[in-house]
Amino acid sequence: MISYLKGKPIISRTGFIILNVNDVGYKINVAATFESDKDETVELFIHEHIREDSDELYGFATLGELELFELLISVNGIGPKVAISTMASGRPEEITGAIISENLAFFKAISGVGSKAAARIILDLKSKVSQEKIGNSFFSKTSQTEEVFGALESLGYKKYELEKIIAAIPSDLKTSEEKVRWCVKNISK
Repeated sequence: MISYLKGKPIISRTGFIILNVNDVGYKINVAATFESDKDETVELFIHEHIREDSDELYGFATLGELELFELLISVNGIGPKVAISTMASGRPEEITGAIISENLAFFKAISGVGSKAAARIILDLKSKVSQEKIGNSFFSKTSQTEEVFGALESLGYKKYELEKIIAAIPSDLKTSEEKVRWCVKNISK
């Protein structure tokens, strides 16, 4: 099984890249939001999906993204194409936040995911997506995230309250102060 590849992209298109690894080209399916430059070396964690009629590679920039993808395909009825579309729909913390907060609308907005599939994703994965897992694996806790978490804890909020709200912080907020203010404003909603 291929688990990791490092090389330079030969071709980069929406949805896939061809990666040159020691003069061998690997076609790797990636989220539509994946960006790479032809001159930069790319490192990808790989999920190899083997069926009778195909052998496909799915690549992710972090181990946490790969683990989230593999959780998604573990849901009955969710294949790798729907899972990669889900990965393209938001950052890992947004996806896990949608699972924790049982946000059906988030998943129903993804191509190939209907009401039943959205409910199945939430039902199957909610118990698997815990605060500990989010903090240590699905997305790396930056010092800023830790700072926001610590600030909110010092204000008296409990960890179980913070798991949903920190995962839902809008990406346009850049400073810790903005993020803390947003969390305090939205935590009771």
